[in-house]
Amino acid sequence: MPKSARTRRARGSINPGDIIAGAFEFYRETPIEQWSIPQLATHLDVGVTSIYWYFRTKRELVAAMTEAALTSFYERMPPLRGDDWEELLRNFFLDFHGLLASDDLACDLIVRQIGVPGADLSAQSWPRAQELFAALEKAGLPAPLVQHAFFTLSVFTQGYLLVERKGHDPSSELEFGITNIVRGLRPLLEPAAGRGVA
Repeated sequence: MPKSARTRRARGSINPGDIIAGAFEFYRETPIEQWSIPQLATHLDVGVTSIYWYFRTKRELVAAMTEAALTSFYERMPPLRGDDWEELLRNFFLDFHGLLASDDLACDLIVRQIGVPGADLSAQSWPRAQELFAALEKAGLPAPLVQHAFFTLSVFTQGYLLVERKGHDPSSELEFGITNIVRGLRPLLEPAAGRGVA
């Protein structure tokens, strides 16, 4: 007796949110380079065209997953902590690292965007980063220096994560590197010393 064909989900019974959630579930154990939409379609028990209706390419699906990962990352970032501007910066990026290091897939999705135009972690839409900016400026740091510090520490922390995700042990400890970057900002504050920098 011939084997009956597998019954797939009805067309239109899946939406972009379901696809993204299923992709996170299915691809958590699979390197990004080995992903394929047909594999995902099989996992979700839908026809490939049901996914292509919403995501025309794998690149579009990965971009949507990255956006979802960033949203979750932004929402889970702990409150600011520290008694002065140096501690605020140091602790912010230690927390930044800790969150991404605890989720390999989110880390891969976010950190692999380094160097892609328009795909960097953006402080513009991140409330916690805006709180950090405001706290640093209140402590007396000029706005251009705050932006420089955030960009420098963001790239350093993402680079550190990238090295970790490739299976290599970084040559120095994360906290040591962050602390020295923060200390390197001190000479840039000399012109503002009379304005009450903490």
